[in-house]
Amino acid sequence: MEDEKWLLKRYGSLIVLSMLLCTALLGACGKEEKNQYIVPEWEDAYKEIVRNMESCLADPYVLRQEPDWADSDFCIGYIGTHDFDGDGVPELMIGDDVSMGIFTCEDGMAKKIADLYEPEDWSYIGGVYYRENTIILVNSGSDGSCYVCFSCCDGEYVTGVYDEYKPQTAVLNGKEVAEEEFKERFDLAGLSRDSFIPRGRIKKEDGIVTALVIDAFRKEDEYILVEDLDFGAIGW
Repeated sequence: MEDEKWLLKRYGSLIVLSMLLCTALLGACGKEEKNQYIVPEWEDAYKEIVRNMESCLADPYVLRQEPDWADSDFCIGYIGTHDFDGDGVPELMIGDDVSMGIFTCEDGMAKKIADLYEPEDWSYIGGVYYRENTIILVNSGSDGSCYVCFSCCDGEYVTGVYDEYKPQTAVLNGKEVAEEEFKERFDLAGLSRDSFIPRGRIKKEDGIVTALVIDAFRKEDEYILVEDLDFGAIGW
């Protein structure tokens, strides 16, 4: 009995100290686990769209079948995210000079909202602008431009096409409208370099996107692997 009291007296403080240390470690582990970044399912879904970009995009004039395009291991394109409808899940915008696709995510699955491309007379996308919850694809001629627009108003996605060479055939959601009605919905005046979206360089292997340079004209930038893509850094 005396021996037990002596052992308790001698080692009791060590036992208490050990218990406190274990509790602290468990608490620290819990905090670390709590603070770990959980990847939203839409990010994984969007990375699959990025990898399979070409098969997910429209090619209305079969431009991607041309040898210079089909045999290339990279293309110049665009990528970005923006929460058009304000539901907390940003839409993905990805495309090249042929077309752009707009995607959202529902129940962990990516879903295409719209295909955007220039009318056949214009073929290629000349540039992309973003402002005031609207994305604007532009191709310009010597005496005017053609605009392909996308936005969201009151929870409804809206697309539009306006050709300055044919102003009488403005279109909103597939319906012909007057030029004035189109411009009430989409403001095309004063597009500037401030709203111009830089082109990116998109690297491919056997048609699958593996890496990107977000701004192809900043030579110091290096390729970003698709699995390392930070969607928060490419928000518009």
